[in-house]
Amino acid sequence: MNEIRTQQAAAPLFSPAFIQDPYPTYREHLAGSPVQPLAAMPGRWAVFHYQACCDLGRDPRLSSARRVPNFFPVGADDRLELDELFRHLGRWIMMKDDPEHGRLRKSMNSGFSPAAIEQLKPRVATVVDELLRRLELMAEPDLIRDLAYPLPVRVISRLLGVPDTLHAECVALSNDFATWFGNPLRTPAAARTAQTAVRQLVALFETIIRERTDRNEGDLLDLMLEIARQAQLTPEELYAQCVLLLIAGHETTRNLIGNGIYTLLRHPEALAEVRASESAVRAAVEEVLRYESPVQAYGRATTQDIDYGGVRIPAGSALFFLIAAGHRDPRHISDPDRFDIHRKHNRHLAFGTDAHVCLGSTLARLEGQIALGETLRRFPALTLMDSEPEWSPIYALRGLRRMRVRL
Repeated sequence: MNEIRTQQAAAPLFSPAFIQDPYPTYREHLAGSPVQPLAAMPGRWAVFHYQACCDLGRDPRLSSARRVPNFFPVGADDRLELDELFRHLGRWIMMKDDPEHGRLRKSMNSGFSPAAIEQLKPRVATVVDELLRRLELMAEPDLIRDLAYPLPVRVISRLLGVPDTLHAECVALSNDFATWFGNPLRTPAAARTAQTAVRQLVALFETIIRERTDRNEGDLLDLMLEIARQAQLTPEELYAQCVLLLIAGHETTRNLIGNGIYTLLRHPEALAEVRASESAVRAAVEEVLRYESPVQAYGRATTQDIDYGGVRIPAGSALFFLIAAGHRDPRHISDPDRFDIHRKHNRHLAFGTDAHVCLGSTLARLEGQIALGETLRRFPALTLMDSEPEWSPIYALRGLRRMRVRL
């Protein structure tokens, strides 16, 4: 078929049925106000409309330095126990406002400049080729396990000096963190697991940085060490940025690759074009970022009362930008439930809307383009084995748990 249209009834936000197919629910909420209170989550609001995501996403009355009670609601005793986790998050660049955010961001930009990413192209292509060669020898290949998982973690780990032998451990710890962080209905139990994961990742980077000594590898870790010296970061602040880069560097890219291949296998006409044209590969990646976005939502906090669309959002509220709903907003884009790699001016919000726009967006695009293009061209008979997809329960980071295929 050329397009997939979702016809199921709308499920409650963040329910298991919603996780499997959020688009009927988005459609229902898109018919309402741009900003809506979350009835089951007092003090928290959701932004659904595309234009509202753009307008409010750039509003100076919003803060990225989110307050614990709003975004990570736990009891007083749990909050004390989880203080290490919350303090670590507060050190992340994505949790900072200007001027501190701008100063760090300016320093880190050079590590992800187009020129720096272009130099990684041969490395990414080599890793993809190695993984696809292994895939050919497997009796029951799974493109999530055997391609989408290992590719981005190999790339970002190499940049951060993480030994190959620790890749599997890094993926497991990252998943433990993402399971908590990517779920609006967070539980104290999941937070404890996330805190343990963060503790182990910090210990990993403590060791890597201690053993780096004066050896210069010319990689992203060297850049971070230089930034730490120039900006006078504490060791804890340096470790926090490294943990963030590791987690962000593969969680979302993994889902871009998996979602992209899955979506194209469900749309034969687009698939044929991607196999025949490099420009079609690039266009397909952008449409996947809109149509089946690896990042479904992100959060901010209000520092003042905000009136928008006839709704007053009080100061101190948590605001969730459901950008995946905005991507399906018919006021923004025609026939939004249709997958179309020929869309003009595909202004999706998959990498964010404000000064915090994804630092690694160029790297994610590169990995997605090479992985999709090479996989689909190398295996012209590639077909899905499972009749129904099994999506990860991590709401904000949408991706498949597995994708069994026949080569």
